[in-house]
Amino acid sequence: MKGIKHIFFDLDHTLWDYDRSARETLLEIYGDLNLTGLLTEKKFINTFYEVNDKLWVKYNNGLVDREYIKNERFNEVFLTSGIDVAKSKVASSYFINNCSMKPYLMSDALTALNYLSGKQYELHIITNGFLDAQNRKLSSSGIAKYFKVMVTSECANSRKPSPEIFEYSLSEAGANKMNSIMIGDNPKTDIHGAKEFGLKTVFYDPSGRKKSLADYTVQSHLELLKLF
Repeated sequence: MKGIKHIFFDLDHTLWDYDRSARETLLEIYGDLNLTGLLTEKKFINTFYEVNDKLWVKYNNGLVDREYIKNERFNEVFLTSGIDVAKSKVASSYFINNCSMKPYLMSDALTALNYLSGKQYELHIITNGFLDAQNRKLSSSGIAKYFKVMVTSECANSRKPSPEIFEYSLSEAGANKMNSIMIGDNPKTDIHGAKEFGLKTVFYDPSGRKKSLADYTVQSHLELLKLF
C-alpha cells in the first residue's frame, strides 16, 4: 500500500482466536469442576460470554480495572448460574493461566503475517488486553517474532479508542499518522478510535455483517495480500 510503512494490529479476535481458546478452556473448567448436572456446557459458556463482554465494555470505557475483571468475572458467572461461588477463584485462576496458552490463530492470519513481513512492513500490536496474557498469546501461537512493538493499555495508561494509546503507539514504533494503518475487528475501539486519531483503517469482519467507517473492510486475512 502506497505510503504505508507501519501496520498496527489488534490482537484478540483479529489475529489470535479468542473464541476458540476461551471455549476450549471453559470446557476444561466445566469438566474439572464437575459442573455436569448443574447446568449445560452451552449455558455455562454463554453465561461466561455475557458476563465477560459486559465487563470488557466497562473496562474499555474506564469504569473497571484489570483486577476487577480478574476477580469478579467468574464470581458473577457462578452466582448467575447458581454454582457455589467458592469454586469461582479456582475457575478464574485456571482461565487466566491456561486460556492465553492456547496456540490458535484466526484463519489465514499466519499467511498474512508472513506476507506482510516479507514485504518489509513493520508490524506492531495495539491491544486493550493485559500485558502478561498478551505476551503468552504471542509466544504460544508462535507469532511474537513478527512484531516490533506491542502496546497494551497498561503500557500506555490509556485504552482504545482513546487517542492517547494511538499517540503512544506511534511514538514507540517511530511511526507517524501518514505512514501507518490500523487493522482490527472492533468498530468502536479499533476503527472509530484510530480514524478519530487520524489513521487509515482496515476493518476485519469475518462475518461480513457489521458496519464500520473504516477505509477498507476485509472478511479474510487473505484479502490483506491484495490490499497490501
